[in-house]
Amino acid sequence: MLRNTQNRIPSRCFICGGDFSRSRFAALDVEGSRYEVLFCDGCGLGKTEPFLSEDELSKIYSSSYRREDSTRFPAFLERIISVVRDNRRRSVERYARKGRILDVGCGRGDFLLKMLGKGWECFGLELDERVSRHNRPGMELKYGSLSSHRFPDARFEAVTFWHVFEHLRDPEWALAECARILKPGGLLVVAVPNMESLQSRLSGRGWFHLDPPFHLYHYSARNIRTLLEKSGFEVLAQKHFSFEYNPYGYIQSFYNRLGLSQNQLYEFLRSRSGKSAALVFTIATLPVVAILSLLLSGAEALLRAGGTIEVYARKKG
Repeated sequence: MLRNTQNRIPSRCFICGGDFSRSRFAALDVEGSRYEVLFCDGCGLGKTEPFLSEDELSKIYSSSYRREDSTRFPAFLERIISVVRDNRRRSVERYARKGRILDVGCGRGDFLLKMLGKGWECFGLELDERVSRHNRPGMELKYGSLSSHRFPDARFEAVTFWHVFEHLRDPEWALAECARILKPGGLLVVAVPNMESLQSRLSGRGWFHLDPPFHLYHYSARNIRTLLEKSGFEVLAQKHFSFEYNPYGYIQSFYNRLGLSQNQLYEFLRSRSGKSAALVFTIATLPVVAILSLLLSGAEALLRAGGTIEVYARKKG
């Protein structure tokens, strides 16, 4: 049976059963709508209010997250990202047996192409109707979410969520589904922003990775571990440094905190439009800010308080 999560909005924390009673970020204005983040008084899990429906999410991801040509950034940045993402492949192969892999939120399949090149049989899901144009022998990408496809039991050696898990309306069900479709001892990878990171605390409401309304839940290294363990997984490792996500998180958050247009640099890199005096200032100061961001990212990784984290877990049994 496929899962209908359209109207399921839990009123209590699904990790510890606590109440979402504390508001750390109120009156967050995004494109004419107002949001807030409420936090569990037990484990600290954050929840964005109000939630978007699955229909609203599908429309946003199809229209907003990528340009028509499926390129998010200028070519030189795309090449850097390609090199960095090969680290994902090495990390997965460190903990998983070679076989079938499912990437939930696969985008255009960049990561899966890395896996395919090493002999993996690759499957991906993405909320973009154009995704199937990237299919090729050994790599099948489908439109839809985990709840809209029924995979056989014990189908995969690995399932990955690269900065997708925080977008899920029903994470508890998703983990149960992953446990069903993973083989015994199969690998689950969950990469999420870390709400208890140094980056989050320094950036406040200007934190780039806060990202309402797209991020429905806001995890920490502590409560994501608790959630995975209660869902039948053994946590093997947590990584607190991502060259792709953590330094840039500091860069964009710094400019947000200065009161410049929210995520202006990020939007410019995506669209290459919208030049202004503020953008000229941003580009002029970017080299210094980038160096400081790298240093801060390294420091928070050493402190085990990275701006984003990657969790590698094995299905028990």
